[in-house]
Amino acid sequence: MASEHILIVDDDPLFCNLLSDVLAFAGFHVVTALDGAGAWAFLERQKPDLLLLDLALPDTDGLQILQRVLRRYPDLSVVMISGQGSIRLAVEAVKLGAYDFIEKPVDAQRVLLTVRNSMQAMQLKNAHRQTLEKNLQAYGMIGASSGMQRVFSLIDALARTDTPVLITGENGTGKELVAEALHRLSRRAAAALVRVNCAAIPDTLLESELFGHAKGAYTDAHTSHKGKFQLAHQGTLFLDEIGDLSLQAQAKILLALEQGEVSPLGSEEVERVDVRLICATNQELQSMLTEKRFREDLYYRINVVPIHLQPLRERPEDIVPLADYFLQHFCRIHGSEAKELISDAQVFLSTQPWPGNVRELKNTMEKLVILASDQRITARLVQNALKFQSAVDTPHARETLREAREAFERSFIQATLREFHGSMTEAAAALDIDRSHLYRKMEHLGLRSEET
Repeated sequence: MASEHILIVDDDPLFCNLLSDVLAFAGFHVVTALDGAGAWAFLERQKPDLLLLDLALPDTDGLQILQRVLRRYPDLSVVMISGQGSIRLAVEAVKLGAYDFIEKPVDAQRVLLTVRNSMQAMQLKNAHRQTLEKNLQAYGMIGASSGMQRVFSLIDALARTDTPVLITGENGTGKELVAEALHRLSRRAAAALVRVNCAAIPDTLLESELFGHAKGAYTDAHTSHKGKFQLAHQGTLFLDEIGDLSLQAQAKILLALEQGEVSPLGSEEVERVDVRLICATNQELQSMLTEKRFREDLYYRINVVPIHLQPLRERPEDIVPLADYFLQHFCRIHGSEAKELISDAQVFLSTQPWPGNVRELKNTMEKLVILASDQRITARLVQNALKFQSAVDTPHARETLREAREAFERSFIQATLREFHGSMTEAAAALDIDRSHLYRKMEHLGLRSEET
């Protein structure tokens, strides 16, 4: 027998009684409220498992309650009750985050089916959220896709070993985060994780940077200096972009790895080093082997166990959880009021190719937090954030945050007006603001209504 609690909010007592009887007979615990004030009085005391909410209430608008409920209780399932003439609003409610809507007069079987489906969907959503939170805590990454689950499994299997790992994947997929997780979960976690960007070290400085140098080893060597290998002793050495190393540099690293010791430049001393090696690259090392641009012996030395990170476009189920995480993260960082991705924004995000992968998605979410004044992030807002890169990518052209936001809004409004051939009514509807608000906004931004 079901034991879930359901709150019905409708201004018709007879309808509340009818619906209560149907649900109580099915084993649900039911509470009713006749207006928004009564609903909030109950919600302050107890959160139900499901809210059945009428669109038309005597003291408030059902859509306003929906938005407030979803902000405060994002894990509460809401089904809207729609009367005649309010189907359009019911569809809008689903876009805002309601699970579904039922129409008056209600059919008992349809109500029970919708209630059970909504509760099951919310249970799955909560389980999914808990999995994401667990992954974030354990690995410092978010991902529920099968590809990311394989990555997490490999991290678990490899973390407590000293086996060299090669992490591959496009730029922006999170290779450094995998290296950090491998180190943090390893027996070497108390020692250092030393990062080396191989692409940033000129060959002339490589030996000193990796193996250190003695005082006087060269003109500007006024003091002795420990190299990355020494600093990573008993810890982890992460060689990022290893595919960018020259063949000469590859040979020196291979020798250090095979011997387990290094000699600082300008010194005859030999220092033993105990490091766990993790490498990463966005290049196809096997192709580089064929072209003789990467040493075969080094390749097999570092590629004992590979971990491949799929690009974001190949794991679209991870896009919305990542976007939501970054959105809330940057709201906290920038002291902004919490924002939410409504359903059309989620669909739009999931269908984008994201050539810059997680890094591009992260930057887009920060851009939205800084520039979008609306709490509800719509598909159109995301689309324009992607389209008008100059709003934040050229901050030197702006003096203040207000000017950057206004530049974004000006471009946003102009693009919308062009899309609707200058129609203020259609543009206002697309922007989800009143026509009068659009006029005032345009006047503030110095735009004329005839502009397209």
